[in-house]
Amino acid sequence: MSPQENTAKVQALYAAFGRGDAQFILDNVADNVDWQVLGPTIIPQAGPHRSKAEVGKFFEKVAQAYDFTQFEPREFVAQNDSVFAIVDYAGKVKKTGKSYAAQAAMLFVFKDGKVTKFREYTDTAGLVSALS
Repeated sequence: MSPQENTAKVQALYAAFGRGDAQFILDNVADNVDWQVLGPTIIPQAGPHRSKAEVGKFFEKVAQAYDFTQFEPREFVAQNDSVFAIVDYAGKVKKTGKSYAAQAAMLFVFKDGKVTKFREYTDTAGLVSALS
């Protein structure tokens, strides 16, 4: 796929996340995906997820932990099979009731139209504070 097609795919994945359609996302993830959110273990969805089933659990953890008030992918940079997105998001931690806001860079790597690698690099300070 071209960098433009990969960017359109990432935008479709974000749209699916916005409407709560985790199945659409899973349908576009390779079986042997390497999906990781970097951050401390207090963040429920942090750590490696190395299969489609584990990515499904990732989305369950996100849904159980947070109510989003903002999720705005605003910048995309694509080269070859990789797309970086800059995302602003905010919300409330369900368990503590505390609000947070963060900015993240997210990397998607594609092969044969499926996500084979995902990395999220987030400024976690506000999120960690809201989780405590």
